[in-house]
Amino acid sequence: MRRRQARVVLAGVLAFGVWGCDDGGGDDAADAAPGAGGAPGAGGAPEGGEPCRGELFLDLSTVEGPGEGYDAPAMTVTCAGDVMTVQSNGLPHHAFQQTTPNALRTQNHTWKVPMAPAVAAERSAIPLLGVAAFTIAGVPVYGPNEAAMPDPYGDPVFNDILDWCKGHTGGQGDYHNHALLTECFFPDLDAEAPSPIIGYALDGFPIYGARGCVDADCAEVVTFESSWERTGDPTTYAWDNHACTAATCDEAAGTKLDRCNGRTGPDGTYRYHATDGFPYVLGCYRGSPIPGQTQGPDAGPMLDGGEAPGGGDCGDCTGMCPPEAAGCTCAQTPEGARCVPSCAGDADCPAMGMRGEALACVEGVCRPAMGP
Repeated sequence: MRRRQARVVLAGVLAFGVWGCDDGGGDDAADAAPGAGGAPGAGGAPEGGEPCRGELFLDLSTVEGPGEGYDAPAMTVTCAGDVMTVQSNGLPHHAFQQTTPNALRTQNHTWKVPMAPAVAAERSAIPLLGVAAFTIAGVPVYGPNEAAMPDPYGDPVFNDILDWCKGHTGGQGDYHNHALLTECFFPDLDAEAPSPIIGYALDGFPIYGARGCVDADCAEVVTFESSWERTGDPTTYAWDNHACTAATCDEAAGTKLDRCNGRTGPDGTYRYHATDGFPYVLGCYRGSPIPGQTQGPDAGPMLDGGEAPGGGDCGDCTGMCPPEAAGCTCAQTPEGARCVPSCAGDADCPAMGMRGEALACVEGVCRPAMGP
């Protein structure tokens, strides 16, 4: 099977800033991906948008998808003004390998990102739980920690609970990545070549694989590394057990990235790199996500030290709980306000919670039987 990403033409560079920039990777022999995102039958453009930027995303008509019994992965990419909208059913472009108790379900993701992102005056936190980015296959990317179960905010890479593409399913059946591998998207790419774009952060900046060009002529290609260091046991509380104290935390230098896991490329534009080391994809946002983005069922601000956020308001919980739940309501949890199944008794609760834990009905909502 051959997965394709088309060449990025000069017109794209001039018109869309970093959206058209390439570190020199990708499949230069490939034809342009058809349509918006290359996913036939993925649906029409949202109102006010036109199909666009298909060359920057995988051609989903060429991928194997999750396998028999599942829908085919589908995605549309549209542009209106200076905003790009990506709609996806969230299914992986590769064979699904179940590594959690959660079954894979078709989703309805929509993300809006600036097409010409700018470096913000201040860095901002990615969600402690929820979507921080998405891949060129239309799959969400979460931060480098889990929820309260099975290990309180532990590092899912360190705990080896991800598939070969560094993803797994959450409690809503939502497949998502916690780390990214270039070879998952481009298996035929020369290992010594600079990495192509493999995703986008919600602030609009592109995410490349680990390898990139040092100079404008790409005479030197290096593998970039995280500046974060392990300070303890990341089996639990991943953020508490890592720190960024190097001289490169504020500004990338040499092969070391900044604390957000990014750098300014030879063309003067900012980009992130997926790395082998924590935080794997993003450590923070260097730009500014469009306000009001829905970042997923577990979304919430990341606090310093990996604390669970408190307070807040879930808003409308319609469709946010498992289909087998008796109802869905907003309730306070250790992670703050969350949409959780409502109940009158234990029989009203789903068979298991988000991380495979047993649930019991406590004060009208379904909670882990071993505690809140």
